[in-house]
Amino acid sequence: MSSTRKPRIRAILSDWGRVVVDFDNTRTAKALVQHSCFGTSEELYRLQFVELRELFDAYMRGQLATTGYRKAMKRAMQLTCTDEAFDKAFADVFTPNRPIIDLWKRFRGLGVKMVAASNVDELRHARLIEMGVHDLFDRHCLSYQVCASKPHSEFFRKAWEMTYLDPPEILFVDDHDEFVVAARNQLMTGFTYDLKDHAAFERFLEGFEFAPYQLA
Repeated sequence: MSSTRKPRIRAILSDWGRVVVDFDNTRTAKALVQHSCFGTSEELYRLQFVELRELFDAYMRGQLATTGYRKAMKRAMQLTCTDEAFDKAFADVFTPNRPIIDLWKRFRGLGVKMVAASNVDELRHARLIEMGVHDLFDRHCLSYQVCASKPHSEFFRKAWEMTYLDPPEILFVDDHDEFVVAARNQLMTGFTYDLKDHAAFERFLEGFEFAPYQLA
């Protein structure tokens, strides 16, 4: 009786937000409302992450420096706090997702190449470094550093170049269906991760063989 060999994965491209860590942007507004004339944290949240979302996205793509983004937000939100207080409130939004962290440590120990592939800005990246999340990965394809963001093909090209593997040997994990579809369009294996259903991801992984990273 012949057996079907499982597809082989040699590299994992992993998002950070709502995969390796959960995040809550309302924490930023709640921490800053005491420094603003705005009446509620809901108003601050809407201003920063809805009405001025384009500035936030530009910051994540590296088109706006931290100093420029901070200055624009402090002015728009009418904040009286120090720059340090703004930075802490903006970056301190994460909660570790222990099941994925433990899983990624295990795969890295097996020799699978681990690449962070995330839309993230400089301040929040610094916080993830403090949390030890940065060190889970061998390489980092981060939107503010490569000046490209998911789901654009340029981002995936830069992430792929960090592996030099055939795309089917790469597993991309993200919480956005749109981003996973974009990765599949580049012929990578993709999975949409749900923080509330880690077990589904574990079942998905059973269909693959994970092998140490090596070039053909």
